[in-house]
Amino acid sequence: MIYCNPVPIAAACCMGKDVVEDALRTIFLAVKDLIKYDKNLNIAFGFGNVRIINKGLRADFSDRLTGCVTDKRFETTMKRQTSPVSTRWTTQYGEMFNKSTLGTLIQKPNKDVI
Repeated sequence: MIYCNPVPIAAACCMGKDVVEDALRTIFLAVKDLIKYDKNLNIAFGFGNVRIINKGLRADFSDRLTGCVTDKRFETTMKRQTSPVSTRWTTQYGEMFNKSTLGTLIQKPNKDVI
């Protein structure tokens, strides 16, 4: 849920992250309650509509979005890199964790004992 990430929403609204999390939770609980009581919903987003009619879900996306995504060049332009991650990721997780602040506070359990 990239679009419902509370951190950037809170930053944009100049509110606390906890306030945004509560608001998002409340919105989704309201949607759940409306569906439970057999209400139909039409939620319009800028990129498409989400419709819940008779407890059936349907999503319609704008022609602008579907045209962009179905373009043959879309996949190559969205890729950040084409080489495998293993060629760029040279550090080991254990080393980095031990050097981090959290790694100095929390000792990992001994795998041999467990």
